Amino acid sequence: MNVREQVELAIRNYADLPPAPLSEELPESEAYLATPDRLSFALGWIVASAIVNARYADSALDALPIYHPENGWDRFLLTRRVSGEVYAREHADSHGMIMLSGEDAPSLTKPSGAIKVSLGAKLREDPEAAIAEALSWFPPSGLKANDLGKRWPDRRKYYPMLYNTVAELILEYPGIVAAREIFIDDQPVDGAYHPLYLHAVSLRPAMTYDWVLVQYQERALFFRVHGGQSIYETNRKGWSTVRRQLNQDEPERIKERLLSWLRIKGEPDPTVD
Repeated sequence: MNVREQVELAIRNYADLPPAPLSEELPESEAYLATPDRLSFALGWIVASAIVNARYADSALDALPIYHPENGWDRFLLTRRVSGEVYAREHADSHGMIMLSGEDAPSLTKPSGAIKVSLGAKLREDPEAAIAEALSWFPPSGLKANDLGKRWPDRRKYYPMLYNTVAELILEYPGIVAAREIFIDDQPVDGAYHPLYLHAVSLRPAMTYDWVLVQYQERALFFRVHGGQSIYETNRKGWSTVRRQLNQDEPERIKERLLSWLRIKGEPDPTVD
């Protein structure tokens, strides 16, 4: 799917959706969808995916969707801080943000929040030119070290593809959201332990940036950013790993599998899942 097709899909599926601001009036079952603007949320994923696909492999630049406690999904943090230990001392917002609120959102901002360029109208008018302008703010910065962890070769190869695959699912199916900032609790919540705790990703309270959470209504799934490990909820309410990893599949097949894990289309395939 090219960027023009992505923008057309976002407009078709999100432009007429009812607002979902985070408030007491928003039903608890829909709180995970909260965002200042539904269409800007979808367009923001297009911009974020373009940046990750252009600058993750050569510069380790990531785009983390952020759920603000007062606003819901209102920004993407453009950062290298979670890409490797060599960047751990960088400010989390040293590369700015994609803001999903305000006039003509989404907008690229400086770390201070000052707007560099607003992209809402530009994406509607000329998607290719808008993305080219967005990317012009992020020239290659190179990598500080050849070794960014033992799975870096897989992350740089597969993560941009996986990111774009999730972005397109969000465009295709309003109601899907995804997170890169995941808190793992070691205590049960509503009587259930966190899936990543059950699978020993962390046995103490911790924030992880090494996984992607994809959610649709009451269903959720998790996969590693290198695509080499995935966890989804079974029909028996347990959590299962998969036999065939996402980094062994093409994007369209990955979409099919994620949709089946979320029970949007089909059921998990027992031969691979």
